[in-house]
Parts: sequence; C-alpha cells; structure tokens
Amino acid sequence: MFLLLSDQWIRELVGKKPLLNSEYSHLFLGLVFVIGIGYWLVGNDISHNHGIIKLGIIAQCSVFLVLFYHTLINNLHPFYLLPGIIDLIFAILFGVFLNSYARTQPVME
Repeated sequence: MFLLLSDQWIRELVGKKPLLNSEYSHLFLGLVFVIGIGYWLVGNDISHNHGIIKLGIIAQCSVFLVLFYHTLINNLHPFYLLPGIIDLIFAILFGVFLNSYARTQPVME
C-alpha cells in the first residue's frame, strides 16, 4: 500500500518523471497482495502448501531481476532496487525454510 500511495512522491523526490501508465504498477501491487494471501495461507498450516512458497520464491526473484535490470540500464533510480533486494533476501530465507523443513520430515514410503 505504501508504494501504491507514494510512488508519485518518491519519483519527485529522486527526480524521475511520473508514470505514464500507472495501471502496470497497480497490477504488480495487486499480484503482490495475492502472493501475500498465499503466504498467509501457508502460515496458517506450515506443513502444507509448500508449492505456494516455491511460487513466491520465483516471484520474489523475478522482482529482484526486473528491478536490477532496469536499475542497470538506468531506467530506475537505485532507490527502487531496495524492495528488490528485500524480496531477494526473503526468497533466500524461504528457500532455507523449505530445505530445512524437508530435512526434518520423515521420508514417506
């Protein structure tokens, strides 16, 4: 919600032009919300829904890659890479969780 409501202010602060097509950022933030619901579902039953965590890891890595690429080619101010770095950290932590959870569970035969 913060990014949705403050994007124009942040762009003015870092000297970037406002978005011409804000619907893309709205679609992105809506998808982030949906993935957040998926994480909430996993949190309610940590022993199931690991596919949602895997999907979230892929989504978080893709956010980082897109933001990194656009920062690299100078389309975005480096400030916008910060959420991507946070997403990458969470993707790594979720991967560690999946790996450690899999090692603690008995093998089903």
